[in-house]
Amino acid sequence: MKRIFIMDDNGIREYVPADSIQKNIPPSTENPIEGKEVEDQLLTIADLVKKFRVTRPTIYAWIEKGFLKKIPLGGRVLFHPDDIKALIEKMREASS
Repeated sequence: MKRIFIMDDNGIREYVPADSIQKNIPPSTENPIEGKEVEDQLLTIADLVKKFRVTRPTIYAWIEKGFLKKIPLGGRVLFHPDDIKALIEKMREASS
């Protein structure tokens, strides 16, 4: 069976073709990014809005100020978890 993965605001998920459902072939249960935990996957702006409970314009302001490094990929803006951790550290230092 051919495996197809879809990446959207909810992360990466496997697309199961209708013909495999009819043949009762179960979808793969393995993680599409093998060897990586969910924490190590790239995050979207929507993920950051939920995580920090801020608005999208705030995220864009953080990018402009250099607090966050964006990864433009196929018309989307993604962020590496290490950059998010660095942002949290900067926020901690600023509040001290």
